[in-house]
Amino acid sequence: MQITSFTDTPHRDLVAALYSAVDNLDAVAIGRLVTRDVRFRLGNFDELHGKPALIDANNAFFGTISAMRHTIDDIGSEGQTVYCTGSVHYTRQDNSELTLPFATRLKLEGGQIADYRVYVDVSPL
Repeated sequence: MQITSFTDTPHRDLVAALYSAVDNLDAVAIGRLVTRDVRFRLGNFDELHGKPALIDANNAFFGTISAMRHTIDDIGSEGQTVYCTGSVHYTRQDNSELTLPFATRLKLEGGQIADYRVYVDVSPL
């Protein structure tokens, strides 16, 4: 994970922790950053509710790729809502690579992620 954004936001450390966990394909570590009743949606997949569903969905998705790495170009926040944009670099299981743009919106409660939305079209994977 690489953050190239120079924007000063109080949520930079949370974004770094989240994308480090994602890039390490560590769904349990992601689970430590979210509320028990988190709402999660990746791309055009159905919205999921609850930490166990988020962990299961991430583990399932991680099983479809060999690796991923995020470059975060911008981080912004308004109150307890955090936005970030950048590129995600996937390594498929056949070792071919694909880079896609993404955007994420995180709504926070008590310092944890309560609503986690990732806007990316993963259909080319």
